[in-house]
Amino acid sequence: MNISFSTEQNKPKKMHLEFLRFLCIWLVMFTHTATAGFSIYLVRPESLFFPLYILVPFYVKIAVPIFFIISGALLLPKEESITSIFKKRIYRFIQVIFIFSLINYIYFYHNLPLTLWGHVEKFFTLIYTSHMVTAYYFLYIYVAFLLMLPIWRVLVKHLTNQLFLYLIGLHLFFVGIVPIISFLIFKGTAEINGFINPILAISEPTFYFLIGYWIENRLPSSYLNKRNMTYLGIASFIGTVIAASMTYYHGVIAGGLTEAISERFYDSFLFINTAFVYCITRYWFIRHEISTTTRNILLFLGSTAFGVMLLEEITRALTHPFFTHILLTYLPRFPFIDAILWISSAYALGILFTYLIKKTSYFKHLI
Repeated sequence: MNISFSTEQNKPKKMHLEFLRFLCIWLVMFTHTATAGFSIYLVRPESLFFPLYILVPFYVKIAVPIFFIISGALLLPKEESITSIFKKRIYRFIQVIFIFSLINYIYFYHNLPLTLWGHVEKFFTLIYTSHMVTAYYFLYIYVAFLLMLPIWRVLVKHLTNQLFLYLIGLHLFFVGIVPIISFLIFKGTAEINGFINPILAISEPTFYFLIGYWIENRLPSSYLNKRNMTYLGIASFIGTVIAASMTYYHGVIAGGLTEAISERFYDSFLFINTAFVYCITRYWFIRHEISTTTRNILLFLGSTAFGVMLLEEITRALTHPFFTHILLTYLPRFPFIDAILWISSAYALGILFTYLIKKTSYFKHLI
């Protein structure tokens, strides 16, 4: 998915970003399996694999933050006029939202008993409210990023490393520590006034957008060493165990785990998990020479990732019978593995569709 969505063809690609693009699209698709895979722990509390199942979502959820990080890493260092941003980037995304929303509308809503005008009204209502496709909310956030891009570019140039670390500290305190302490004390009966959370001043996606610029462009690569990666990995695991334990405890207090309960602590230490996966990937690619074949594979997967995301709801629907009628029928004792195979098949189908539509010059430049 060319997320940053900035694809200047004459510049060399960064292989860690290409790898993260296709990995995170797969993770986004796996998120949409819900209790069939992503949150399978909700329906299988008696399973011996329950401890593993309850940890999985906290790493799968890194997908969207990494997209924001990649976007900030690639877009914020550039110099462009406001006019260029509108002509080159925003106009392109308006086309993407319209065309692929139309494709999804035709696939999912063509059987509605509506007149032609009724379909037109329904279509534009769904686009306006961003309810067409689950994953498309990212596209709307991205347009908001682009509208604010000139301001963020000026801002990051004046932020010191100390201020970036201060921003990270605020995030960990108000998003990670405060909700956990609050729940331990009040058991969900009282919450801190959300308006005191300074992260609201920039929004959660924008936090990752800004930090992506810092990690990729300002953080010295010498900091990405084995010792620091080990410390970050340990912190990631500890944070995940704490957040998963709080999720389980919340279920105990509430008398059972539900979808709503499960989401309460997903973001608690998500930044640490996101930073770990991003940094360890960059660390690996900096220190390893990859073959030409591997490089070409990564470039191909990275170039098709955006299209896979745009078509993922359709490909999941098309491959769902493979999941329900074959995998769950013949491998019923391994539902989590079945979900992995289902999403992998949907991803492969998405690659095929994207490859074919990019044969046309219009879509080649659009996605």
